[in-house]
Amino acid sequence: MDGIRTLALAGTIASALLGTLYAAADAERDDAAPLSAVSVEPLPSDAMFVPEPIPGGHDVPLEALAMLDAEPGELVDPSTGVRMGPLTVLPRPAPVEPSPPPAARRTPSRPPTPVYPRLSSDPGMNVILIARRMMAQNDVIQGSCYRYLSEVFARAGHTGWRTRRTVFQGQRQGPYADLGQIRAGDWLYIVNHPERTPVGTHSVLFVSWEDRAQGYARVIEHSGWGSPSAGQERGYDVSRTYRIIRPTR
Repeated sequence: MDGIRTLALAGTIASALLGTLYAAADAERDDAAPLSAVSVEPLPSDAMFVPEPIPGGHDVPLEALAMLDAEPGELVDPSTGVRMGPLTVLPRPAPVEPSPPPAARRTPSRPPTPVYPRLSSDPGMNVILIARRMMAQNDVIQGSCYRYLSEVFARAGHTGWRTRRTVFQGQRQGPYADLGQIRAGDWLYIVNHPERTPVGTHSVLFVSWEDRAQGYARVIEHSGWGSPSAGQERGYDVSRTYRIIRPTR
C-alpha cells in the first residue's frame, strides 16, 4: 500500500516538473522575433559587371583625365595634361676615354756654333779675323745685325760674360760714348737714323778709324732685316755709339 502511494507521489512530482519546463520553453519562443523569408531574383547568366563611369566636369581635373586616358608607357605633363609621347629609354652612353694631351711641339734645336781655331792672341783682332774668314767663305747668316755679330763672337769663342764685358752703357737718346774708348774688335751699338721716331739703331764690329774727328770708322756689318746674307766691310758713322761690348781673354 505504502509502495503504491510512493509511486503516485513520484509521478505527481514528475508531471509538475515537466509542466514547468514546457512553460519556460514556450515563453522563450514568444520573446524571439518572428523570421520572414525574402525572395531574390537571380541575375541572368549573360549579365556583365559594368563599373560606374568616373564623373566628369569639375569633379575630376582634365590633367588627371589625360593621364588616365594615356596609352601605356606614354608621358603626360601632370601640370598641364599635355601628352609628351611615349617613354623612350635611351641606352647609357659608353664612357669616353680622355684623349691624351697633345705632344708638346719641340722646336728644332739649333746645332752648336763651331768655335774656330784662334787666329790672333789679341781677343779683338781675333774677332776681326774670324769675321773676315766668314766673309771669305761667304757664310750666310739669316737674321738681324745683332744675330750676325752674336754668331761672329760665338765662333771666336766669346759667347758669355766670362769672355766679354760691357765697356760703356748709355741710352739711345744719349749720352754717347767717348770715341777714344773704342778699340779694334769692339761690338758697337749705334744710332744710325736719329731722325726717325723711334730712332733707328744698328750693330757693327769696329775695325779701325777712317776719320776719328768725324766719327767715321771702318766696320764689319750685316744688312739685317732678317735677310740671309754674309757680312760686309765698309765705312760707317759711329759717332752716336751708346753701348760698347769688348771681347776679353
